[in-house]
Amino acid sequence: MRTATLTGLLVLSTVSVFPPAAGADEPQYKRMPWHLVDVWWDTGKDHAFESYAIDVEITGDVPADVRLYVAPVGLGHLSKTPFYGGLQTQSDGNTRADKRLRGIGRGLLMSMWGERSLDAIRPSVGGLLQSSGHEGDFVSVRRSYEWKPGRYTYRIARMDEEVVDGKPYTWVGAFLHAHGPDEHVFIGALRFPGKDLVLARRLANFVEIYGRAIPAEKIPRCTVTFGNLRVNGVPVENATATAFYPKGVPDYADARGEEGRVVVEVGQRVEHAERSARLLTAGKPESKASSDSSIPEN
Repeated sequence: MRTATLTGLLVLSTVSVFPPAAGADEPQYKRMPWHLVDVWWDTGKDHAFESYAIDVEITGDVPADVRLYVAPVGLGHLSKTPFYGGLQTQSDGNTRADKRLRGIGRGLLMSMWGERSLDAIRPSVGGLLQSSGHEGDFVSVRRSYEWKPGRYTYRIARMDEEVVDGKPYTWVGAFLHAHGPDEHVFIGALRFPGKDLVLARRLANFVEIYGRAIPAEKIPRCTVTFGNLRVNGVPVENATATAFYPKGVPDYADARGEEGRVVVEVGQRVEHAERSARLLTAGKPESKASSDSSIPEN
């Protein structure tokens, strides 16, 4: 399983296209979801894992009827087990007692791949869960949270350990800190295989439109800023970042490096001559780079 193939992990069936969403002149795009941009960070080395945190700031009005997914952790690996999580405008889930999916509006989530057992899921109080194979086997914790434009810290942290059939496992919790109202939210926890977990050096963010296909011009105008990476509570120095613009989706996002952060402008058509752009080198902005074979495709 290659770390670079972000959207290949998240959506396995991406070959077919939807009919034009806004009349005959609308280009045909790949099947939803649309990753408008994938940003890969390189922290310089793998790390023995205790916690990982990243800040995300969202500005602009995002209507509830547009399904926007902002993933501060678009993909990461703990001892080779892939996971991701973030904020959605329309989330859903179920409970152990009731398998029917229920919509919860704006919400938070964390998912882990390669697992289906409900025993590997620990929802928050009143939270929901999901175990599915429709995008490859995964388990997930979800909870309702009426997030608004503002600054947030998405954090995962090592919790307790467990031995199952003689094999060690580690529970990893997901948390969100909303800086404006100073609220701390426990999203839930997932059980990862292994005891001494290692956080892989490369981690991604993404901005995605999901659900039913919409006309590209309906993609909301907003700005999403990622930055301030911390591993085990220590700021990551000289992290690099590269943006990838997947083929076959609307070119409605543009990312730039800015003082150690990545700023993504969403909702306005951009002509991308290249499908990749090196944004940060040793923490400093760099000009756009040529595309190459490592570009992840949706």
